[in-house]
Amino acid sequence: MSDDRDQEVVAAVLRETPAARVPADFLARVNARIDETAGWLGLVNYRAWTLGLVPIVAVLVLLAMLWPASSTVTPASKPQTSIAASTTQSFSPSSYSDWERDVTPNALLEAALKTPAEDRRSGVR
Repeated sequence: MSDDRDQEVVAAVLRETPAARVPADFLARVNARIDETAGWLGLVNYRAWTLGLVPIVAVLVLLAMLWPASSTVTPASKPQTSIAASTTQSFSPSSYSDWERDVTPNALLEAALKTPAEDRRSGVR
């Protein structure tokens, strides 16, 4: 109970105390000191950069969504490969001709997971 009474007394004293006079140039001096100590870190204000770049990002996303795809191969003109032939396909990153033909994703994954020793054993150069 005495804690409640103490808080009431302190609140009453604070209400009766007049507000301290603040010099007119106080805010300017504080901002100058903050800028002085910030140095180059003032440029790293991520909030200002984020808000400033939002319109640019929105325009780029809009352009990416509306820009027509520049593909020279249409799905109708793409050569059809049989499933049996594509499963036996192998791919070697060191072979120039392999980069010129269509390769299945599985063949690419197998080539990525092979060690150089396995490539030498299979005779792929």
